[in-house]
Amino acid sequence: MELKKRFVDNGDGTVTDLETKLMWKQTDSFQDTSQWTNWYKAFKYIRSLELEKFAGYADWRMPTLEEAESLHDENHSIKDMDRMDIFISEAFSPGGGFTSWTATEMPHSTAAIFYYRYGHANSNQKGRITKDSVRAVRDVEKREREKGVLNKFPGFANSPLPR
Repeated sequence: MELKKRFVDNGDGTVTDLETKLMWKQTDSFQDTSQWTNWYKAFKYIRSLELEKFAGYADWRMPTLEEAESLHDENHSIKDMDRMDIFISEAFSPGGGFTSWTATEMPHSTAAIFYYRYGHANSNQKGRITKDSVRAVRDVEKREREKGVLNKFPGFANSPLPR
């Protein structure tokens, strides 16, 4: 019995998570800019993806902490920019950062960040001026399902929309 792949490389610089119904950018901000980014600049990076309509979409956003954590998988890994293991699917491009800023704000001018490097789910709060990376995400929309874009993934096109 063949196991279904959870993460599918869409061939356009994006990866679709069939479990959460989210579409992720295949590379992160570090890979795209060769620079670390603070929380404020992470929003600018996301906005630039919206303005250029990356992969044809203008609704990119920063993930929530829960969404960022959903990428963590102790059974799969790729190498980060330091050639160390980060525990996310091989559908994503190796060579990126080992963290992701999230839209989850915390007290005292901090925000939640998720670490993929340590082999176990690990989040923390950091000052918003600290430099890390971010991976853009978007919700898979009903109109895409109606257009048949997702029909190539069995069982996905007719599944309920995420809440």
